[in-house]
Amino acid sequence: MINEQEKRASLNKMSDLEYQKNDTEMMRYRPNGLSHKLGLLGMAASIFGAFICLNSMATDNIQVLLIIVINIVILLGGFLAAEKAKSYSKVGSIAQIVFGGVCVARMFYIPLVLIINYGIYEGCIAKGDKTSETYNNAKANLGATITSVDQKLVANAFLPSSGTFRGVFAMVLFAIAGACFIAAGVIGYLRSQKLSKYLDSINAKD
Repeated sequence: MINEQEKRASLNKMSDLEYQKNDTEMMRYRPNGLSHKLGLLGMAASIFGAFICLNSMATDNIQVLLIIVINIVILLGGFLAAEKAKSYSKVGSIAQIVFGGVCVARMFYIPLVLIINYGIYEGCIAKGDKTSETYNNAKANLGATITSVDQKLVANAFLPSSGTFRGVFAMVLFAIAGACFIAAGVIGYLRSQKLSKYLDSINAKD
């Protein structure tokens, strides 16, 4: 009875090892679809988050140019990194992690500036203070989608005019983008390491 149990356990262990070997072997012919899809999802969330920021800021603000430049870099670089990670590239996986870090950092810049300026703007209105320099500076950083008296006249006011809502929504999207990029990079790196070790073991046998 004990021998049968040991034999069965041994067979199960061999079966698990054989499955892992076959699974790794299949990686040579099967692309890393999970990292690729997560990378594309991260790009989409990043683009949408940036669009909300652009839609909420004044067009003549220097920060708008910064948003556009960063988004172009993430769009092009993120797509290239996702394609490389798809073929188990360590460099592509590391690049995805870097882009994820950039997206996380973006949470605490433009959306936060938007929330702060909107808070100042609303505070001045509540006090009846629409002539001070503080009010004018805050308003100058906000777009017509927020400051317009009649939102129906603003063609691209597709979200509530609250700067706080828009800023928090953008933060959530950047957080999702960061999480997707980082997860894609970590998964891609671990899988590339696994495949690399397997190929090295095959070469060593040869």
